[in-house]
Amino acid sequence: MPSNLRRHDGPGFIHFWTISCFRRLGFFHLDPMKQVVIDALRVLQTEFRICLIGYVVMPEHVHVLLLPHARGSLDPLPISKLLNRFKQHVGYYGKECLRDYWRTHGHLWSDPLNRWAGNEFGKQPIWNTRGHDFNIDHEKTLYEKLEYCHKNPVTRELVNHPDEWLWSSYRFYELHDRSVLAMDWDGRWPIAW
Repeated sequence: MPSNLRRHDGPGFIHFWTISCFRRLGFFHLDPMKQVVIDALRVLQTEFRICLIGYVVMPEHVHVLLLPHARGSLDPLPISKLLNRFKQHVGYYGKECLRDYWRTHGHLWSDPLNRWAGNEFGKQPIWNTRGHDFNIDHEKTLYEKLEYCHKNPVTRELVNHPDEWLWSSYRFYELHDRSVLAMDWDGRWPIAW
């Protein structure tokens, strides 16, 4: 990740996050770990009252689309604060989930993760230090990024159709399924929040 990356916390900017796992390890291969990510997104919704627009949880990375404004506020919340809270939640509860799995099975689900758990890599972070934060201020770009999120599991051949992947916002928008996580965006542009 470039060291000169600048985040723009300007009013009205939608943010598209790409956050990769440490060394691209498949931490989110199993559903309980994916649920930890969902819970962290829910924390952003409830604690900060941001507008969550879309997401996808992949085995080794996460994409998130959000408007970082508390409902009714014109001032954006600092993206660094939201990212920190999100990563903090996933790090803490993710490691708790991994420890539970280890106690039950005596190992994790892949050799690289077992090496990570054995402290072969030194520190044991779940996330890479840096992620990618892309600002969106055009409707067309928003739809492109949302579609990218929803097609990601199909592109990676994890499923045949986006509705088969429970861990994205696709089912909310296309099937009105609120069972995993409800989105805050009503589909209108510009976003009124």
